[in-house]
Formats: sequence, C-alpha cells, structure tokens
Amino acid sequence: MDGEINQGLWEGRMDTSGVFSTKGNLIIEIATRQGIDPVLMAAIALHETTNGTSRAVVTKNNPGGLMGSNGLMTFSTLDEGLEAMGRTLHNRIIKDGLVTIEDLGSVYAPIGAENDPANLNTHWVPNITTFVSSLGGLTMNCTVQSGDFVQPVPNVTINSNYGLRIHPITGKVRAHEGVDLACSRPDSIYAAKDGVVVFAKFPDAPLHTYGNIVVIQHENNVYSAYAHLSGISVEVGQEVRQLEVIGQCGTTGGSTGDHLHFEIHVGSMFKNRVNPMTYLSKETKE
Repeated sequence: MDGEINQGLWEGRMDTSGVFSTKGNLIIEIATRQGIDPVLMAAIALHETTNGTSRAVVTKNNPGGLMGSNGLMTFSTLDEGLEAMGRTLHNRIIKDGLVTIEDLGSVYAPIGAENDPANLNTHWVPNITTFVSSLGGLTMNCTVQSGDFVQPVPNVTINSNYGLRIHPITGKVRAHEGVDLACSRPDSIYAAKDGVVVFAKFPDAPLHTYGNIVVIQHENNVYSAYAHLSGISVEVGQEVRQLEVIGQCGTTGGSTGDHLHFEIHVGSMFKNRVNPMTYLSKETKE
C-alpha cells in the first residue's frame, strides 16, 4: 500500500464496468471523504453488482448490496447509493476496526448466513481480493494481509481462501485449512520465511491428499506448509532463507489442477492450522 492509485488500471477497469463507467472520480471523492480506500470501495461495488450490471444497481441504484428492514435498499440516484455505501464502509473499517478484507468479509458476507443457502459468501474474500488486484492494489486502511512472512508465489492470486467452502472434489461444505494460490508448472515456489525444513515428501494416509509437501519450521514453533508440489527442491534438516526455492508448482495429491495449497501451523506440525493471511505480507519480491 503506497497511497497511490494505479491510474491506468483504475481507468481501464472502471471504463468497462457498466453503470460505474463515469463514476470513477466520484468513488474516489466519496472514499477520500470517508477516510477509506477507493480501490476497496470500487472492488466491493464491482463484486456486488456483477461489474456494474446487476438488477440491484440498475433499478435500485444500490451499488453495495446494502440491506434495510424491507430487504435490499433503493436509492433515488446512483450517486446517493454510492454515498450510502461509503458511509457504511467507513463505519465498518474506521469505527469497527475491520482492517483486513477477511475481517470485513466476516460482516459483509458472513459464511453460513441463513440468507446464503448455497454458501456463496465463501467466495467473497477471494473475489474482492481479485478485484482489488485488477484495480492496481490497495492504497490505505484495509489490507489483504499483514506479517513478516512473504508470499510464496510472486504476483499472487488467491483461488480459495481459508474457511468454510464447497470442496472441489467431494462437493461437500467443509473447512479449508489453508489458502490456494494460483500458479502453473513449473513455476518456482519460495520459502515464505527463514527456517529449517522438517518435512519434504509425498506422505502416507491420512496426509496423502497433500501430495508432495514441504514443511518449514520457523521461530516460536510456527510452521509453513507448501502442498501439491510437482517437485521438491529441499531436504529435511536443510536451512532455507526467505524466498529460497523449495519446490515447483503442481497438482499432486487431492487436487483438481495446478496451484499451491499454503498453510500455517502453530505449536506443532499438522496440528493447529490457522489462517495464513494473518501471517503473509502483502507483496512478494522476486
């Protein structure tokens, strides 16, 4: 986050976004007035309205999926709807302190909500993250993630976030205990932080669904795990530096296609899996 909007990406994206094609400057003005990130506001609006084309935004001038006592709120103009959306995001981010996309999603699109029987809310965080990336990245206040680990895949796109989701193989709702990061063979996978390799192989059941997996132990008994690798480039006992190549992207184990499944374990290996996004820093350097 450097406080600057990537004007080229911003204008190119907004110009092709339905009712928002002439509202880019207004979104920036409202967000600035409310002390929130215009990129985040635009990303949420694009997601909630299917790129500015949904019935809600076309007929009700509601760009943020805002709900009232009688259901989806209606505004007299799109400008009015954007103002209301800006105030709502200010309350959630500034007043309530929801300063990560994941935290914001827990309120904006809670997983398991009664009004979401198809569990579509599981896609909110990764979709918002993708829209943010297409607009050039966040500029202030809200973050994708924070910490002293770096992304193990450069220029990362999150395909599936941590939390409940519909399993791509079984079709059942279950906990996803890591994040899936987009990559393709033979892309290199990098160590997220300095540490010692403590696991590097294709494991037996019940861990076989990981496929080829490398686990690195870091200080304070924190472990990072890198699964579905097509190849492993390190050995158990080897000390690795942050951004050292530890393997190659793949689809081994229980996987439907090339990607990196990344986990953080706290306390002991393969035990207490926590949300990796609270550990990862926003960018990866090559």
